[in-house]
Amino acid sequence: MTPLTRQDVLLHQAQVPWPVLYQVEQDLLLCRAMVAIFNDDFLSQQVAMRGGTVLHKVHLAPASRYSEDIDLVVVGDRPEEHIRAAIKRVLKDVLGTHQTWGWESLKLAVRNIAQPSRILRVIYQVPSVIDPGRTLKIEVEANVSERTPFMPVKRFPFSIQFQGAELSTEIPSFDIHEMLGTKMRALFQRKKGRDLFDLYWALAQNTTEPVNGVDVIKCFQHYMNEEKTTVPRQEFLEHLDIRLKDSGFCSDMTALLRAGLEYDVQLAGTYIRDNLIMSLDE
Repeated sequence: MTPLTRQDVLLHQAQVPWPVLYQVEQDLLLCRAMVAIFNDDFLSQQVAMRGGTVLHKVHLAPASRYSEDIDLVVVGDRPEEHIRAAIKRVLKDVLGTHQTWGWESLKLAVRNIAQPSRILRVIYQVPSVIDPGRTLKIEVEANVSERTPFMPVKRFPFSIQFQGAELSTEIPSFDIHEMLGTKMRALFQRKKGRDLFDLYWALAQNTTEPVNGVDVIKCFQHYMNEEKTTVPRQEFLEHLDIRLKDSGFCSDMTALLRAGLEYDVQLAGTYIRDNLIMSLDE
């Protein structure tokens, strides 16, 4: 393992806007892990990245919120055990030896009990160099069930400065509409306010990559169809209203926002209700 130094973290702080240094340190570890994964000849052809980390650090850069893990989807044809072995191999130099790993059948709270996703979860515990006594928990997840993207996978350049050198790679990731379609699914199926923020930021505040709400809906409906279910407009509206009255949901973004960025969760809820959910079929 190539450990970080305090100087590495302090230099990285100039590149990212997180309010506390241990977040800067974890961000640097995530960036190095992303480069390691996608500079590997095998993994770069077998997995693509989705989720909040790639959405904000690549699609909507510069990032407006902090993200703390890596979400992958297997898009190649190699056996899942080959994927597991390769992930652990390439991340050993960046994150050390994994703490735990396992396969899970992920059954999100509302609708996908009949169609759970099979997920590889590898967890690393890295001692912080910037905040001695703190342990940084990094999860790397790989979905091996949804191997066929709805839209073509694209490749995006990504680079960071580290110890006087530029580390660069190309990250295969989903079209932003498919990314947001899965975020819309997550907003319906779990209780995390970051899903609402991601949709709102991409649709209302994003100036990096144009987003068409109609295409987001198409992608959302595709994934619901894959789970053999539909979500009518009124059910989603009622579900969102319940979320917006939940204190945990509404405070989820408190520690994740970029320094100096203001965010009103109720305003975001109204925007997504009017500009996205109202486009669902009755």
